[in-house]
Amino acid sequence: MSAPDPKRAATPAAWITHVRRRVDLKAVDEEARKRVCLAVCGARREEFIGALTAAGPAQADVLIMVPSLDDAITAGSVRAVVYCPEAESTNGALSDLARLPFAVFVVRTGEGAFDEGRLATMPASTKPSPGTAAVYQCSAIVLAELRKYMLPDIVHVYRGDEIALAAAVPAFRPIVAARLTMDCAMNSLKIAAASAIADHIPVLGLITGGIASAGDTIAITALQMRMLLRIAAAYGKKAEFARILELLPVVGGGYGWRALAREAVGFIPIAGIPIKAAVAYAGTLVVGQAASHYYETGAHMSPGAVGALYREATERAKEFTQRFLPRLRKP
Repeated sequence: MSAPDPKRAATPAAWITHVRRRVDLKAVDEEARKRVCLAVCGARREEFIGALTAAGPAQADVLIMVPSLDDAITAGSVRAVVYCPEAESTNGALSDLARLPFAVFVVRTGEGAFDEGRLATMPASTKPSPGTAAVYQCSAIVLAELRKYMLPDIVHVYRGDEIALAAAVPAFRPIVAARLTMDCAMNSLKIAAASAIADHIPVLGLITGGIASAGDTIAITALQMRMLLRIAAAYGKKAEFARILELLPVVGGGYGWRALAREAVGFIPIAGIPIKAAVAYAGTLVVGQAASHYYETGAHMSPGAVGALYREATERAKEFTQRFLPRLRKP
């Protein structure tokens, strides 16, 4: 009898065992249970909270209405305050806001808030940070407008606690899921680019059709599993490995990592690590986007939609690699 293939000997069950040792379920749950508070003040504070809760009710004591900015100082666990003055208010008070020990997000709407010919909703000219204030001009205080610029900047201020913020306030969940996906994609790229991964680029280690045994492959798979668990936690789900299994039909349908890798060969001028780095980056984006869609809608993507995601991932890998290939060539 011939000797057993070491890759075939690495069964899906064994692969999961390897990865589970590298993913701390308790730590993911603890991330989601952190204490976070976002204070809201100003004459239109109830309108702002109403816009956020249009995506779903927030947990108690997370969105805090305070009479004034000074009251937010004693509220506890506040990292940012949203100030919603009357529509006709001016920037006269902004100099007073900058003295506060947290980032202040000022929402302005109504006549006089915009210059003629400019977009109705615009990003702040400067990003808020502790001790600074920034003005966000919106056509209206509605969730769709707030998600364009303001809510992503709030998530940035809560970096490190963004999973807890999303778990507590559903309006932040798609934004946090996208950020977790991008962070994981970049980390996967770094691992793949720094090593020579043999044969396969993993997506959960279960979809490739053959499971590589390289340590770096396990590391990328562990990153992707942790990403999926953190996205689930951001959507208020308990961290458990059943979350991974429920997403396999999504990320395994339509196209696959091998198809993505074959297409990558055609647009990357040299073989080897750059191809695998690009595929690790783009494919991780697909996994995260599919997971976010599942938890956002409660339904798996259709095979056609998954295929479209893979095609989009291929284009993103192409653009990314063409832009950063010179860096990958350097020692």
